[in-house]
Amino acid sequence: MNRVEIVRAYVEDILKNISSEDDRKTAYIHTYSVAEACSFIADKRRLNTELAYISGLLHDIYAYKTGIYFGHAYNSTEMSRVALRKMDVFSDDEKILILSAIYHHSDIAHIHDEYDEILKDANILQPFLYDPSSKIYYLAIPRFNNMLNEFNIKAVPIEYGYSPNEHAQFQNKRVLLANIAEELAVKRIAGEETDKNFLEIIKYYPEASAFKELKNGWCAAFVYHCCLKAGIQLPLKPTPATFRLAGVGAWYEWSKHNNFCFYEQESFVPARGDIVIYNNIIPVENKPKGSPSHDHIGVVLACEGKQISVAEGNIDNNNLSGIVTRKRDITIGCYVRIPNDYVYDGWKYDYKTGEIRNVDYKSNL
Repeated sequence: MNRVEIVRAYVEDILKNISSEDDRKTAYIHTYSVAEACSFIADKRRLNTELAYISGLLHDIYAYKTGIYFGHAYNSTEMSRVALRKMDVFSDDEKILILSAIYHHSDIAHIHDEYDEILKDANILQPFLYDPSSKIYYLAIPRFNNMLNEFNIKAVPIEYGYSPNEHAQFQNKRVLLANIAEELAVKRIAGEETDKNFLEIIKYYPEASAFKELKNGWCAAFVYHCCLKAGIQLPLKPTPATFRLAGVGAWYEWSKHNNFCFYEQESFVPARGDIVIYNNIIPVENKPKGSPSHDHIGVVLACEGKQISVAEGNIDNNNLSGIVTRKRDITIGCYVRIPNDYVYDGWKYDYKTGEIRNVDYKSNL
């Protein structure tokens, strides 16, 4: 089996399990049409058609696997990273090229590397090739017009989507975060496949191994779920975190990078809606050997003198959610306070280098 067939088999297994017949049909058309457009554009630009085609096949797989579309470019990259590693048929350089294209494909306002640009352009061109009366998102118009010239296509794009208030933000996200965490925690959610609330918490993790890997270790997944429900939108592995936000260490790494971390010794007073990261609070007998010091996380509900009330998942690694009272002592690693107006800006980091790359598309016309 050649490499395209290996990837195609993986993608087919995802697409065929989409429950809605209409959604499944749309997913098949879009996936294969974008892949074919990638191959066409790569050939015209004298680049590798196979790698371009594969990036097209994989670019939306997270959305099709989970039904979750926010951050699907970043999450499809993370899902593809695991899949390509298991396939073991691509070199490291090839994997980076494919993953970078997937990671950046929604960022049509900026310029990245040549294969990244192929997937962006193919994703814009595909709906028009399928139906010439399709409307083009207003931010994609400059790219679309360039492709009309590049490929000698006669068309007049129909623009849609402009809204001056499209980036309006909910201003009380931390309060909402605490409300959601409290409501869920008191349900005494059990980390079992029979608990529907638990399945909701782990639905973001697309691999079949997610349940096994998160059992008795889902406190960070609980916080991640509550954040998304509160409108604090973060991908599975936000730049520059090394690991997914299913782990406490990733929360610490990400918050530290964004200057969202605060410490008891700085006379910081925690408030409802802050996130607390603990150090060495889980009993030794409940932890795997070699576990990091950041071993537990929850959402602060109240602060009363020397104590805090916290909504937590997987309390003390005993596989149940609940509300607990904790001392403000040496077990408090730090508090994370996410601004109410926070908007994820991971798009500005180049996937290949991790460096900020902010080359505006319009400025290069």
